[in-house]
Amino acid sequence: MVEPVGARGTAVSVRKHPSFFVKPSAGTTAFRHDGVSSLMDDPAVREERLTTPPLDVAEVVIAFGIDAGYLPHAAVAMTSLIDNARGARFRFLIVHDGISIDRRADLERCAPGQRFEWLEITDSRLLNMEGRRHVSRAAYHRLALPDLAPADVSRIVYLDADVVVIGDIRELWNQELGDCAIGGVYDVGIDSEAFAKHFRLPPKRLAYFNSGILLLDLAKIRQSNEFSQVLDLLETRFDELDQIDQDALNIVFWGRWKHLDPLWNVQRRMLMQEGRPCFAEKSEMANGRRPKIIHFTEHNKPWSIDGYHPYIWKYYHYLRRTPYWEAINKVGETNFRKSIRRRIKTTLIWALLKP
Repeated sequence: MVEPVGARGTAVSVRKHPSFFVKPSAGTTAFRHDGVSSLMDDPAVREERLTTPPLDVAEVVIAFGIDAGYLPHAAVAMTSLIDNARGARFRFLIVHDGISIDRRADLERCAPGQRFEWLEITDSRLLNMEGRRHVSRAAYHRLALPDLAPADVSRIVYLDADVVVIGDIRELWNQELGDCAIGGVYDVGIDSEAFAKHFRLPPKRLAYFNSGILLLDLAKIRQSNEFSQVLDLLETRFDELDQIDQDALNIVFWGRWKHLDPLWNVQRRMLMQEGRPCFAEKSEMANGRRPKIIHFTEHNKPWSIDGYHPYIWKYYHYLRRTPYWEAINKVGETNFRKSIRRRIKTTLIWALLKP
């Protein structure tokens, strides 16, 4: 693993990026910007993490579904999860649609000593499926896991590439699923009762899961062949599915998935709602507890215009330890300037329109 600049465990000061990626002063335990605060890795938290006995796991299987454009962000996710599971052995399954050997090597440099298996999609249904502005075609790659994953793999933690892991992923790996084939966290931005009504499903609050972080019992999924039902829905009802494969997964597994602690998928609206609906109460979300996985949901990614997020510093902390730092940080710096201009313009317009 590439070491960060500075001592192990200390925050890294990012010189080129905006001023809110700063090294905290002594005794600082919170990051605050625009009235939003979140826990930082203060010494007490770090000490607790480092002194926790290692979990007895032989090998954790992690799957990503990406295209070449998301390689840098997968590198951040990978670097963060390894850093927070010291001593763990990982087997990474990378589902892709044709990433070159040279570019694969860049990602593998982020996890020296770990196993990699590159699984190229050949299913024409997935390769020919359209994306949408808010849904990348790479999101469909997870649907190929039952067919492409090696036969000896019976359990997988699937991660979207737009995440930063700050808990020990072995804890998620060890979660019991009972009779369920899927474990996930509800999507707080989706009205599950309205969704159920539209698709004639039994209505229930917080019954719709976000598919960006999933614990999959691959043995059960293969036996039931239910991912094929998901593909059938995508072919027959594509225009009805706003979130496309996530909607289809929820229809097929409605009422039959294991609810995991929201800390394993802390979505943007759990931290900052910005006038958009959130269908969970505060007590049903992270509610001030330290997240285990930060999921940069919606279009406001750390590297994009309007990319502010209370945990954006975590993304850049780990990005700096990857081969992609210079390229992505340069894009982020440019987009930050644009976002500031946009915020100023929006503020002025609202001030002029205010009675």
